[in-house]
Amino acid sequence: MRIRRLVLSLFAAAATVVAGAPAPAQAAPPPVRAVTFNICGNVCRHGETSDTSANIAYRIYKLGASVAMLQEVCYSQFLALQTRLAPFGYRATFAPADTGGQCDNYDTKHGRAFGVALVARGSFASRVIYRLPSPYGEAEGRVVLGATAVLRRRTVFVVTTHTTTSGPNRDAQLSALRRWLTPIAATSPVIFGGDLNSMPEDSALDGFYTSFVEANRDRQKVLTTFIPVPRKIDYLFASPGFLTPVGVARANTGYSDHCMYLGVFR
Repeated sequence: MRIRRLVLSLFAAAATVVAGAPAPAQAAPPPVRAVTFNICGNVCRHGETSDTSANIAYRIYKLGASVAMLQEVCYSQFLALQTRLAPFGYRATFAPADTGGQCDNYDTKHGRAFGVALVARGSFASRVIYRLPSPYGEAEGRVVLGATAVLRRRTVFVVTTHTTTSGPNRDAQLSALRRWLTPIAATSPVIFGGDLNSMPEDSALDGFYTSFVEANRDRQKVLTTFIPVPRKIDYLFASPGFLTPVGVARANTGYSDHCMYLGVFR
């Protein structure tokens, strides 16, 4: 009887220890390394495909980019880039916005389709394309491309666009984007990147700086991204409740009038 009581007490003590043991801590998901880059594929590169796709693919891979947002992309350049990155676990999706007059200079098989693209080191679970409003008339079509990117141990809704250069159409497009993205960012991780053709001090960006965090953090002390007249017009905004900016960098690739702009979020 004494031995039975002793065994029972030992089992009870062991159960108490197991029940009180803290659960093993889960490692934090890896940071998201986001790149946005206006490649100027039609005007600057005249539709050139081989070197352009090789340069961009190399930089995306060497930067360890989780996602990349690309603007002013000829469809032929997109196809070549997609092919180069696929062996490294990247997937890509393209949204045509208009036609580029020089996009078929080097590759006549795929026409002059011209637009924006998303690249992810993982897969895409869904995709949406919307045409941006141009209530006052617009020579070039503008679209926004969004996709749910399934990355390593995290899922992020990534979005890219290239708004018009100035005026009421640009403000209307930014307003439509903000109204669409703000409620999504309030409940899930979102990264919105692209060439917004706006300076940080422009009032059209007030709503984005209120509802999102920008990779550069400081609205006054910014990294310039446009080369001919140094200024910041490229952005990486993220949902603050889910993503925190921890680093930023830029690089002049020699292939565009924009710098490649990198933001790291944890």
